[in-house]
Amino acid sequence: MKVALFGGSFNPVHNGHLEIANELLTEQVVDQVWFVPCGNHAFGKELAPAEDRLNMLNLATKRNPKLKVIDLEIKSREKSFSAKTIKSLRRKFNYNFYFVIGADNLRDLKKWYDFEYLREKVQFILIKRPKYVLPRQIEIKVLKIISLGLIESSTEIRSLVKKNKDFLKFVPRVVAEYIENGGLYK
Repeated sequence: MKVALFGGSFNPVHNGHLEIANELLTEQVVDQVWFVPCGNHAFGKELAPAEDRLNMLNLATKRNPKLKVIDLEIKSREKSFSAKTIKSLRRKFNYNFYFVIGADNLRDLKKWYDFEYLREKVQFILIKRPKYVLPRQIEIKVLKIISLGLIESSTEIRSLVKKNKDFLKFVPRVVAEYIENGGLYK
C-alpha cells in the first residue's frame, strides 16, 4: 500500500490541507493519506493544545476512510522529528511511505533532524503554493509536485479568529464550530 504521511502542526487543519489529501487520492498518487500532527514542535513553535489539534483533524477527516489521523508524535514526549516518525512507521508497517511537505520548506530542509536519512531514504510529495518558485536544484527525491491554488494558511486563520473576522470559508464547518465552542485562538 502507498501512504502519504502529511506532517504538520495543523493549528488548525484547514480546507487546503484536505484539498491536498483529496488531490493525492483522486490522482491515485497514494492509497491513503495519514495526517501526523506534531506534538512538541521541533523548532519550538507555540501551538494550540495537542488534544484540540487532534480533535479538529479527526472531525475533518472522519467521513473519508482513506484519511487517517496518526497520533504517534502527539503521544511522544520527545520533540517531533519527521525522520524519527518515518522510521518508526516503517518498522510497524510494510507500506511505501511518502512524505508531504510544502515546497517552501525546501530552503530549511537541511536543518531538519537527520536530513541525510530524509535525503537518501524518503520520497517526497511537494506542495507548491501560488507564486512560489521552486529552487533550480532540489536535493531530495521527489515523487510528485502538486500545484494548487491554496490561499489559506493556518496563521491567517488564527489571525482572523483572533480579530473576530469570518474564517468559515477556510475550514470545514465542524472545525469552525470546534474552534468557536472551545474559544481557540482568541
